[in-house]
Amino acid sequence: MHAVIVVAHPDPTSLTHAVAGHIAEGIALSGDGHSFEVADLAAEGFDPRFTAGDLAVHRREAPPAPDVAAEQARIERADDLVLVYPVYWWSMRDC
Repeated sequence: MHAVIVVAHPDPTSLTHAVAGHIAEGIALSGDGHSFEVADLAAEGFDPRFTAGDLAVHRREAPPAPDVAAEQARIERADDLVLVYPVYWWSMRDC
């Protein structure tokens, strides 16, 4: 089993990063030959905006950019995808 652990928080000292670290540690210590990689969206400079270039790819007018193709390959390598983000980001409700 190969897991991709996606962590999305700008503060590397956050609880979110600590949880992702514990998940990675658990996988590493399992001793079953499992592997993982961490996709730290903030550290990697991930830009979530949908651009005109993305629209061209969607319309099959252009190939995906190399960085997009690399991310697609990273997800395709994964047997499991683990998303770690602050729970309060889940809701759009005003507090």
